[in-house]
Amino acid sequence: MSMFSVGGAHLRCFSSRTFGIAALRPTLHQLRGQFQARGQHNNSQNRSPISPRQQLSRHTQRPQREIVEEDLRSPLSDEKSSPGPYPIPKPRQGLRQGVDNSNVDELLKKIPKVKVRYLRPAIWAVVVSSSIYVGLAYLEAKEELKPKTKLNPSGGWLQAPQRGPPTPTETAINFWNSLNSISKLSYGIIAANSAVHLSSLVVPRFWDTLWHLPARNVNYTQFSSMFVHSGVFHFGVNMYFLNNFMTPVGYSRLFEGSPYHTLSFFLSAGVLSGFAQHWSTLIPIQKRAIPEIFIRCGGASGALFGVLGVFCMQYPHAGLGILFIPIHFDAQSVLPAIMLFDFIGMVRGYSFVNFGHAAHFSGALLGVAYSYFDGKTNIWKPLVGFWKRRLQQ
Repeated sequence: MSMFSVGGAHLRCFSSRTFGIAALRPTLHQLRGQFQARGQHNNSQNRSPISPRQQLSRHTQRPQREIVEEDLRSPLSDEKSSPGPYPIPKPRQGLRQGVDNSNVDELLKKIPKVKVRYLRPAIWAVVVSSSIYVGLAYLEAKEELKPKTKLNPSGGWLQAPQRGPPTPTETAINFWNSLNSISKLSYGIIAANSAVHLSSLVVPRFWDTLWHLPARNVNYTQFSSMFVHSGVFHFGVNMYFLNNFMTPVGYSRLFEGSPYHTLSFFLSAGVLSGFAQHWSTLIPIQKRAIPEIFIRCGGASGALFGVLGVFCMQYPHAGLGILFIPIHFDAQSVLPAIMLFDFIGMVRGYSFVNFGHAAHFSGALLGVAYSYFDGKTNIWKPLVGFWKRRLQQ
């Protein structure tokens, strides 16, 4: 998790990782059934028919102190000790003896292992991220070829004269029209995340299917997981980060105020960083009590770290401050420290925190690479030019 600020606004961005308990329930039920069956089997073998006379003689031959000790050692019995001079407890020998360690190991070996796929998710992530670029490049080419709308002398769009005070709908429309294109994009992404987050209260079962759980072997969650958040704090911090960083990044030399280009990078970085988190389950981490394939992942942090990588490359001398510390550092110095922290968390893990370090690291790496290799000139402009020529024909 990284904590920093731009221009005095403190920011924190992280992705949530929670346990996929539903995936473990079949295994737990299987173990429970096998242990219960073994306990019943031990009880049936250890119980032998004893006549009441033999039981009476057995207890009368022992001192009363020994009988009390036996009662204290065996609180679990098939019959409650009845009041009277001759209590006859029947301890469960199977439970007292327990199950051998060798038998436990054999039971654990019989648990069916989940085979997680990695090739298909990789192909899916590459195809979807490429399709996002191709489709949004087509929309920008179509937008650039549209004839420009005539402006009125005051510089605004031609509008019908208003009569009386504006309605709430007209006020909202006027406010929306007054925003720049990147701000509209930011609010649109925030609205989409808000709708998905509210669905956790209305349709929680549908919301649960949007999280990415590697053991499920479902590909679409690499995309949908960037819109789910584990709580109000997680959601609020990520959206605050988005609102502060999207505008300077969208108007940088890399994106030049193009909402289609900025959205293409944001969604593609989210998909590819989601696959990176899926791929990181191949790295064995000893500090995890539960295998990584049973830990579900979600959050927009992979895409947001991509935005952070572009920001630090485009504005290397911008001041980034750590939360609660009134000191600012150059962006070009903070980014390597954040990436190193997430790289160590990805390959070794931390005992005090469990975030989507692979998504963070890969998102930041995508932002650095896209800015360094000039994705605008080498990827985006050729795609837009291709669609322009096709549409003009």
